[in-house]
Amino acid sequence: MKHLRLISAALSLVVAAPLWASPTEACQQNFTVDGSWGSGKTYATQTDVAGVAYLPALHRVRDKIEEQGLHVLAVQEKNGYIRAANPVKGGEGGGASAPLRIYVKPLDAGGVNVSLQFSIAGGQIASKKSVMNHLCELVAAAAGPAAAAE
Repeated sequence: MKHLRLISAALSLVVAAPLWASPTEACQQNFTVDGSWGSGKTYATQTDVAGVAYLPALHRVRDKIEEQGLHVLAVQEKNGYIRAANPVKGGEGGGASAPLRIYVKPLDAGGVNVSLQFSIAGGQIASKKSVMNHLCELVAAAAGPAAAAE
């Protein structure tokens, strides 16, 4: 019985640990990169943000995207979807677009989940750290002014 209590206590610590991380820290911990230079890469992360209302969080993310200089192409308030693009200039003057897709979903327990994907085509280069910082700034924006100052 004593071992069962110890295991139960350990599990509750493991489950509670992510709640101690700030939205920005959780965003950085959940950050992934898939793909290669030749095939293109997708940078992604997702984070739960507690204590925020859905629509204000969605609007703060949209506003932060524009502040970062990306073009917001669509905002669907009903399903929490934001589609944006980062214009990219090609080596011979051509243009392309690096898409950014974001979902801001309300959580049953309150707050929202912010899920982001940024993709670049094969042959394009983006700094992992820079992309992570920009995506995590969007998560911080969802959390509101206090988290954005982190």
